[in-house]
Amino acid sequence: MDINLTNFTFLDGLKITIPSILIVFLILIVLLFIISFFKYLPKDKIVEKTKKSMAINKSNDEDEMVAMLMASIVAKEDFAGDVKIKSIKRIK
Repeated sequence: MDINLTNFTFLDGLKITIPSILIVFLILIVLLFIISFFKYLPKDKIVEKTKKSMAINKSNDEDEMVAMLMASIVAKEDFAGDVKIKSIKRIK
């Protein structure tokens, strides 16, 4: 395919554009099939255990975040500068 840029026509552009678009869509279709086959891969039991433990710790994380925010609000009232919380310990 000999393309001269001085006499580049609309048909020359189509000769490049159409195969390029077809290649892109073929690659997208191949990626679609590859991603759809991921649901058939076996899942590890370890992943399920970590999901359960994360669900339990989520409420603790939220409680700790509330504690940090409240501590920073109270400290900000007493101090004029910035406040940095270094650690959180639960008092029983």
